[in-house]
Amino acid sequence: MAETAKAFAFGPFRLVPDRRILAAEGREVPIRGRAFDLLLALVERRDRVVSKDQLMDLVWPGRVVEEGNLTVHVAGLRRLLGSGIIATLSGRGYRFVAAVTEIPAEDGWRPLPAPSLPPSAQAETPVPAGATPWPGDLPRPLTKLIGRDGDLDRVEARLREARLVTVVGAGGVGKTRLALAAADRIRHCYPDGAWFADFGPVEDPRLVAATIAAGLGVDVGGGDALRVVIAALAGRRGLLVLDGCEHLVRAAADAAEAILRGCPGIVILATSREPLRAEGERLHRLQPLGAAAPDFAITAGRLADYPASELFVERACAALGEFVPGDAEAGEIMKICQRLDGIPLAIELAAPALQAMTLTELRGRLERHFELLTAGRRTALARQQTLRATIGWSLDLLEPLERALLLRLSVFGGTWTAGSAAFLAGCASGEDAVCGLIAALVDKSLVQADLTGVQARYRLLASTRYYAAERLSASGLAEARRSLVRWLVKAYERAEADWPFMADDDWFALYAPEIENLRVGLAWAFGPDGDERLGVELASHTEHVWAELSLTGELHDWFDLAISRIDEATPPEVAGRLWLGRCGWVSPRGAQALDAARRAVALFRAAGSRVDLGRALWRQAWQHTLMGNLAAAGPLIDEAEDLLRGEQASKALVSCLRARAVCRLRGNQPAAARADLEEALSIARRLRSPRDIALTLGSMAELHCAAGRMGEAIAVAQEALASLGPAQARSAWVQHIAGAVASYRLAEGDIAGARPIVAERLAAARLMGLPHEMVANLERLALIAAMEGSFATAGRLFGYVQFCHAQRGILRSFGSEAVHDRLQAVLRQSLTPDELEQMAAYGAKLGEEEMVAEAFAIALRS
Repeated sequence: MAETAKAFAFGPFRLVPDRRILAAEGREVPIRGRAFDLLLALVERRDRVVSKDQLMDLVWPGRVVEEGNLTVHVAGLRRLLGSGIIATLSGRGYRFVAAVTEIPAEDGWRPLPAPSLPPSAQAETPVPAGATPWPGDLPRPLTKLIGRDGDLDRVEARLREARLVTVVGAGGVGKTRLALAAADRIRHCYPDGAWFADFGPVEDPRLVAATIAAGLGVDVGGGDALRVVIAALAGRRGLLVLDGCEHLVRAAADAAEAILRGCPGIVILATSREPLRAEGERLHRLQPLGAAAPDFAITAGRLADYPASELFVERACAALGEFVPGDAEAGEIMKICQRLDGIPLAIELAAPALQAMTLTELRGRLERHFELLTAGRRTALARQQTLRATIGWSLDLLEPLERALLLRLSVFGGTWTAGSAAFLAGCASGEDAVCGLIAALVDKSLVQADLTGVQARYRLLASTRYYAAERLSASGLAEARRSLVRWLVKAYERAEADWPFMADDDWFALYAPEIENLRVGLAWAFGPDGDERLGVELASHTEHVWAELSLTGELHDWFDLAISRIDEATPPEVAGRLWLGRCGWVSPRGAQALDAARRAVALFRAAGSRVDLGRALWRQAWQHTLMGNLAAAGPLIDEAEDLLRGEQASKALVSCLRARAVCRLRGNQPAAARADLEEALSIARRLRSPRDIALTLGSMAELHCAAGRMGEAIAVAQEALASLGPAQARSAWVQHIAGAVASYRLAEGDIAGARPIVAERLAAARLMGLPHEMVANLERLALIAAMEGSFATAGRLFGYVQFCHAQRGILRSFGSEAVHDRLQAVLRQSLTPDELEQMAAYGAKLGEEEMVAEAFAIALRS
């Protein structure tokens, strides 16, 4: 090529032809001979399109070379220089499109040398003439690797055990970054160092071997590229990194096997979204970065404990210059990381948005959509610049049946099973065929598998779910959502049928994981484009899943909404289940609950099972008992017991016996009440129902309290809590029983033992939407305030609690009665009747927030 005394400047680069130097920001950029010739040819002819034939004549003059060599070298230049510099004009050739300035070549000017290679990488081993590989340096990441120490250790260990290791993971999870770090860590073990071949820009499987050759610095010429590669590596000992194999899996696997057979000193580290399935391959599945559990209260000091939030903070600092989040911001950061499923690419794309919005705004927008995640690195491939492009690339690589299934799976809100996926897919060939498709999607890192439960469950990452749903047509999306709701109706119909007889833990493990799908299904069914009739039927089957997860607020909201949609066409058993859900153990008590129970009884008398009618009858009796109407309760309980004893032993019978015991205890029949509770406890233990064991023991504790045996009441109540075991974390029943322990302690004057219990229970009762438990805890704190001399606070709380009880018209439990009686005694002893009346009247007018704030001030005293 003709030499020139000029240099060329474009972007941060300076190209000096006579010295064959490419520099950026004062430092020499490593570039090989043919690549330099190609770049110079394009720069010198930047005013026009240069055909492929012209370029091949310029770069390989007088030689017969496959066109693939040119494609590989252009791809390499694009990686080196960034996108938007070399344009491809289909059918015509290439053109250098970046703005170029000609400048004089400065005499004596030399850029700083490129980073030196380690001595081991410079070692020379004789290989066939003309095929000596360049001991290439690995690409140098510009940011540090975060949260992958364990993965690095495992990849390194696998590379010591096997000659082919593939890092497999979802798009954007950081496979390339991990592979480069692992290769850099272990390269000193190989005399000839490490080489890097990037398949990302390569579309044609026939160019796989040529791409590897380019990574090695080997000139293929017109020969067989794979033979040349094997010849070049046959006498070498080194590590070859094959990056981005997912769209060239077969060709990459064939090349890897051939290299490993012909080159005993070579070890290969590959990255792909699915396994190569090559002989001897070992896999390392790369998971998203860890984040805190959704219900964990995070502080600023703990952000660095979780790789996802550590990465977010590091990238936010890079974007903002300074970023020091406090405890309030820490919670928002963790929610953002959870929403993004810990995907590093998503986090890296989200953090710079803080230049234009607050953390709260960012989190809110990400909850609605992922459109913010569009500002990727300009130098990345187009399919890697945004999260949508990254996921879209993966979807485009799928087989048609795999893609069709994945798009339908996007309507799930949480995890799912092979059975539910088959139902959604409408697969005529059955669940086995769908299992095969799911396995392929797991292999391709688009579906996450959880094999730790009673049945395998799967999920899509939130971002994958979002962008997959975008590809469904409006009609396809509506059809898939309708299928999901139909599936949920079947699933929760089974759940309600199983509940009376199945062990609590077994039932919970089977049906609780569907809760996110349930929320999504109900939201669609009652939405503007949904099917309200399906929604009403689905809601009617869900009382126990909401109650067992202590999601009482959602139970009430969905049941009230479904009840408002009942019409003449609603089957009586559906309407009956909805009214039944509004008068259970965790429902608000009083006239409304009694009315709901009456409606349920009437509907189940018209149509319904014996168990359903028995449940409705004992609940109606229970509401009468709470209101002090024992005469009305007795016959209803008798009828309920007859119905339930006619079926196999069930949790419904346990509840009925417990309701009878409370009625008898209120009627001053403690011996009969104890007999009922002992039978209930025996059945609950046979059914392996910790919930019913705990509630029955809680009723036994009340029996001791009614007799004035507070020490025994405390011991039995604590046994009740212990019987719940791990279920305590999700159980609303803890609120009632632990609150009773606090009442018994206060009845004995033990403020120190009661205060922490009441503080915790008040906060939990508010979160769980249990108004009767909240009022009971306010009364306990009123007694603590009075016993400590804070009579004004105690008087106001007393008045507020009295007002709430008058509104509901229900009796206190025996433990709460003991607290109430002692509170009245202390106040009347310390205040005049007028003072107490004025304080109580003032408290009755105050709102819940004011009273809770006053109560917490008492609860948190040391």
